[in-house]
Amino acid sequence: MDKVYVKCNYCGSDDYTVIFPEGKAQIHQIVKCNECGLMYANPQTTHTIDGKVSMDEGAIDNMEELEKELKEFIPDKNQYLKKQYIQQKDYLKVLDYIEDRKKGILLDIGSYTGVFLSSAKERGWDTLGIEPLPKPRLYAEHEFGLKVLATPFEKVELEENSIDVIVCFHVIEHVYDPKAFIEKANKLLKKGGLLIMETPTYDSFMFKLLKHRERSIRCNGHVYLFTKDSLRKLVEKCNFKVVKHDPVGRTLSGERLFHNFGIILGMKKFFNIIAKVLFLHKLTLYLNMKDMQRIYCEKI
Repeated sequence: MDKVYVKCNYCGSDDYTVIFPEGKAQIHQIVKCNECGLMYANPQTTHTIDGKVSMDEGAIDNMEELEKELKEFIPDKNQYLKKQYIQQKDYLKVLDYIEDRKKGILLDIGSYTGVFLSSAKERGWDTLGIEPLPKPRLYAEHEFGLKVLATPFEKVELEENSIDVIVCFHVIEHVYDPKAFIEKANKLLKKGGLLIMETPTYDSFMFKLLKHRERSIRCNGHVYLFTKDSLRKLVEKCNFKVVKHDPVGRTLSGERLFHNFGIILGMKKFFNIIAKVLFLHKLTLYLNMKDMQRIYCEKI
């Protein structure tokens, strides 16, 4: 797999300190910029080397086979899909926050199966999703009748100054150029429009306690690791004003909680077995360890 060294996405510096060597927290080496403090993977095993995108852009080779898979793509058989439904009440707080705004276009980047978008649609928003993965995209279209684009956000062509609200939950940490991503969101939003993002936070007590074992840093797909300060500085640099910025928790099943324990302790298979034996899929609970942040940004 190709690797590429990158400069700091916020300040452009290539002066950094290694926080975790390659293989310690995840497959990437994790560094911290000595100029601005942004943490990121460097070098990166990236899907955008030389501008070539190798990630799935929505092409479907065998529709018949995909249709068969969709019949088995149900919450009882897919832990991540089940998680979308369980955590829906957490994200309804976002819709509550924007309830009094004039209803217009709400764009969900990384909309997955469209569970959140379906609620936005019910509340009167004109919804649009972006989801390159075929199975969850088709689920959103079939289950909820949503319009979902297959093209990744970085390449999608939409009219500038046309969107009222953009949401992206647990997306920005996966993006290889978060500054360009946020700048594009700014161009698409109307003046006064909102960009609402949720992402892990790496100045939390849990990160300080667990260090390289912290659950979210162990995800190989997380290439930018934001503190509250570094995320705020980045959105402000991209012509946004922060109007709300909160630590947030999550609702999850006991099964998912044990899955996370397994990630932290490096014993995922063992904890997954224990969860099944104890029927923890029937248990749900809300936890707020303040290890995630939700930021509401208004276009200036």
